[in-house]
Amino acid sequence: MEKLTMKKFVLAAFAASAILAACEQQGPAEEAGEAIDEALGTEEQSPVEEAWDDTTDAAGDAWDATTDQTEEWAEDAEEAWEEATEESPEDGAPE
Repeated sequence: MEKLTMKKFVLAAFAASAILAACEQQGPAEEAGEAIDEALGTEEQSPVEEAWDDTTDAAGDAWDATTDQTEEWAEDAEEAWEEATEESPEDGAPE
């Protein structure tokens, strides 16, 4: 039962990473705004835009680190589960 729960957790983590990746895509309004900025020569970012970019970059880095650690824990848990559930000797004595 524990193995099934870990798999659900890992699947949820992958789903969340897909959602985060989708949020990074620009929409038509953002693309139009950038085109206007370029045409006007005002493509420099405001302090708010810079803070937003820094925040989203930091969140992405934190997400990547968390995902990497979660994957490592899932692999460790799976190995531990396999070791714990290996068949014992025929006489029933622990190995």
